[in-house]
Amino acid sequence: MSDDPLAGPVAAALGQLNPRRFEILLACIRLGGEFTTKDLREALPGSEPSLPRDLNALEDGGLLRADPPRAIARQGRPVTYTVAPQTRTVFAQIAQLVEDAYATPPGPSGI
Repeated sequence: MSDDPLAGPVAAALGQLNPRRFEILLACIRLGGEFTTKDLREALPGSEPSLPRDLNALEDGGLLRADPPRAIARQGRPVTYTVAPQTRTVFAQIAQLVEDAYATPPGPSGI
């Protein structure tokens, strides 16, 4: 087991986030429950054609769950998404890492 606080779910989530995907994730949280790409497009006016790619990345980062999952060939099948249960925990862990960093006195090199 690693002592690295940025390992596991936190690293997976951070590896897939950018400002656009964070905006999409917030919209997904606001939708609550199950939603489709169509629902999300209605909630995000002007959403870009890259939305399916962004949803796949959020799924890969463990922040969204899809039914059927991406690992199964979807080939035209409708996909229903939900915010993954661990999403809140991952962001709480990130917030705690930031708080801990602020609470840690600087070392001799100022870092």
